[in-house]
Amino acid sequence: MNRSYSLKRHKEFRYTYRVGKSVGAHLFSLIWAKNRTDSVKVGFSVSKKVGNSVQRNRAKRRLRACITPMLESIRKGTNLVFIARRDVLDVPFAEMQRQMTDVLKRAGLLEKTA
Repeated sequence: MNRSYSLKRHKEFRYTYRVGKSVGAHLFSLIWAKNRTDSVKVGFSVSKKVGNSVQRNRAKRRLRACITPMLESIRKGTNLVFIARRDVLDVPFAEMQRQMTDVLKRAGLLEKTA
């Protein structure tokens, strides 16, 4: 995932948490909000409940790899924050991609492709 797609600042995360709406899944929760730009910004939050720093960073890498191919089909002008749950490290990658697609569809963030 290109760094230009990343939520970097604390205030961007705070805004998304405060204004955003949420959808949950077994592996993670998604909070999304509109932003003022014409791009998609994605952030990941993994608490210490998931594991030590190695496991938390692995969870973020897996989530990032999962969302990268979908970035072009996500509605523009949106902030996304994925909050990982404990099981995110134990499931196959294909299941993770399926749940991520499902969550984005339920949130209405995937653009229709012809």
